[in-house]
Amino acid sequence: MPLILSLVLAAAVASAVLLGILFKLLPSHFLAAGINERSNHTQPARQLGGLAIVPVVVVLLWIFGAQIGLDQRFLVTASIGALILWITGMLDDRRHLPESIRIATQLIASCLCTYGLGPDFRLLPDFLPEIIEKGLLVLALVYFINLTNFMDGLDMMMVSGMGIPLAFLAGFAAFGLAGMASGSIAAAIAGGLLGFALFNRPRATVFLGDSGSLPLGLLCGLAFFMVARDMRIATGFILPLFFIADATTTLIKRLLEGDNIFAAHSKHAYQVAKRSGWSVWQVVLTVAALNIVLGICALAAGSTNIPMRVIGIAVAVVSVTAVLLRFRKQKSR
Repeated sequence: MPLILSLVLAAAVASAVLLGILFKLLPSHFLAAGINERSNHTQPARQLGGLAIVPVVVVLLWIFGAQIGLDQRFLVTASIGALILWITGMLDDRRHLPESIRIATQLIASCLCTYGLGPDFRLLPDFLPEIIEKGLLVLALVYFINLTNFMDGLDMMMVSGMGIPLAFLAGFAAFGLAGMASGSIAAAIAGGLLGFALFNRPRATVFLGDSGSLPLGLLCGLAFFMVARDMRIATGFILPLFFIADATTTLIKRLLEGDNIFAAHSKHAYQVAKRSGWSVWQVVLTVAALNIVLGICALAAGSTNIPMRVIGIAVAVVSVTAVLLRFRKQKSR
């Protein structure tokens, strides 16, 4: 418990202080977010969040690595993977890189990090050969990187949508239900997002940018993989279920409509709600409440009691479905 709390507080304070320094020292036009017809913000903001949070998280993992059970192999590969995506994201924030470069760097980072999990890391050893499982983990990491990037499109969305599930994961570790490694990664990112919230609350003056959402998506994916091994696969899946469900259903919807899935858009359920008259706070507080429910469901899904696991999974699916349908239900402004 003390170590988890220390990580959260250290990440929150360091991220807030570093963000404040960057905000003051860097010119106002540096990584300024443009406003167009797809934007969900109407005021100037800067994509500086990732420049502060990602270095803070990586440095804290190195400082506390020995205490939290992260070996050198994992730390090196996760740090390099995050650095690759951090640089790629920063360049993309400035110059809009081709999709081929973005996907290539995501594959490289995901392969590195899957290797870093070690040869003994298995989720489905009784069902899949190791080589196939590793390949699926790489693809899942690439998808998680992208869905985190997709869902980072509204003030406080990353804080409520990803920060709360990570806080639950950190809590599981603090009470001995999950490993310290997964819990500490979650605690460091959740703390970083807490410090970021000071600048990202409506009306936001700072966004994460791709330099934040891409590497944080990678690290969050690793944390959820690890808790899936520590507890149950259902637990690792339910915690980020809102992000997974919104991103996946939106992707399917766009494919069915014949859209270019690589083109920017504002068709996610939470974006539809915002554009149909919901306030930012209504959207993010709804997501926050849903994620509290999902955190409880994830705990139930990790139980040894089979009926409890079934109830946890069922409530999670029904709750997410209900929120997505509510968000997509148009209402007059």
